[in-house]
Amino acid sequence: MYFNKKSLLTILSFSAYCAAIGSASADEVVTLLTTSPNNSDDLNLSASYREKVLHFRDEFVAWKKKHSISYSAVETEIKKMMTWIDNHEFIEKHNSQEPAASYTLGHNHFSDMTNDEFQKYHSLGKYSLGKEVMEKRIAEYKAMKKLREDEDEHPAQAEFRYLRDLSEVTFFDDLFSDDDAAATDDQATTDDDASSTDDWTDDNDNDGLPDEIDWVTGGAVTPVKNQGRCGSCWAFSSTGAIEGAHFKATGELVSLSEQNLMDCDPIDHACEGGLMEDAFKFEESQNGLCTEDEYPYMATDDSECRTDCDKVPHTQVKDYIDITEGDKHGLIASVVMQPTSVAMDAGSLSFQFYSSGVFSDQSCGADGSIDHGVLAVGYGVDDESGHRYFKIKNSWGDSWGEGGYFRLSRHSPNEYGTCAVLAYMTAPIVV
Repeated sequence: MYFNKKSLLTILSFSAYCAAIGSASADEVVTLLTTSPNNSDDLNLSASYREKVLHFRDEFVAWKKKHSISYSAVETEIKKMMTWIDNHEFIEKHNSQEPAASYTLGHNHFSDMTNDEFQKYHSLGKYSLGKEVMEKRIAEYKAMKKLREDEDEHPAQAEFRYLRDLSEVTFFDDLFSDDDAAATDDQATTDDDASSTDDWTDDNDNDGLPDEIDWVTGGAVTPVKNQGRCGSCWAFSSTGAIEGAHFKATGELVSLSEQNLMDCDPIDHACEGGLMEDAFKFEESQNGLCTEDEYPYMATDDSECRTDCDKVPHTQVKDYIDITEGDKHGLIASVVMQPTSVAMDAGSLSFQFYSSGVFSDQSCGADGSIDHGVLAVGYGVDDESGHRYFKIKNSWGDSWGEGGYFRLSRHSPNEYGTCAVLAYMTAPIVV
């Protein structure tokens, strides 16, 4: 956005803005704006800009204070506020649409980032590991995946039985009521009839399994973490899955070290990206992981692999389960057993500002592209909308989404599900 000297009078009210934000003098703002290249529409643009700044300045200042954000230069402050305003208008437009969407958007600590800046910050989209590398690695993963033993059995039940046998866990007796475990076809039909007019619900996709699972309330999930400016999502997804498997094996919840995995795993690429299956492959040759407290997260590629920490018993991976791509029933069965690593497309502007509800943007991951590793920790049905969802733990801190979690629609016309969450799914087995 450019201004010329004709716009000077319209800029003078920036003194109030500068006083409010305390980041620069009015003279600095005027100098910056009046020395920008000429543009024939400058007068209108400057008036619009002034109006928006005056209108939103209190909200912007409150947002900066909430997230402890400050800027070192007035040029940065102005640029970031304009980005914040653009994002605010995007959020408001989405939330005011009729009929209302199944999810809401809201401000978070990414509100002063353009979508391109956001993708770069988290190594998403074009900044991810790389489509060719990812496709090659996933092709290798598909070639090695285990096949179902009984193709004639219902896919959900076959995958579920297979996963349960491998992990040697009898989960229903310990954690879920008989009523949950014995969800009947009649109950499923009733649920479907009640929401038959909702475009975002489909046939019961957890037939014979519990109607809902939540490993957060079940005690198998550590508090939400924050990967920061580092493409280490794969490590957070991997350690989260191992934490869950360790809980199932021992009944104890221990926060494990992502940095331990990042520093010592030669297959993956620390802050430059990786795959959860590769992490599990590597951990098969190790004696387990250290705790987060003993080997804290540094969000860096530069630290050396440490060998002086104590490995947590029952965190060594002995095998891992590959769930068939596109198999929603298989993911549900796996999540019934334990938190499960999944990948997805997380680079959209709407996902950047997800705040609550069931995320159902079907443009997200429509081509099957994935760039972010997360942890599926449950599933259920939204009480108000009837939308079926997966509950997923992210690694962007607890000020994003629903306390760091999000709910993703289980219904999608796309082959790989909403945001391509069914394109890549795997779960570790520990000893």
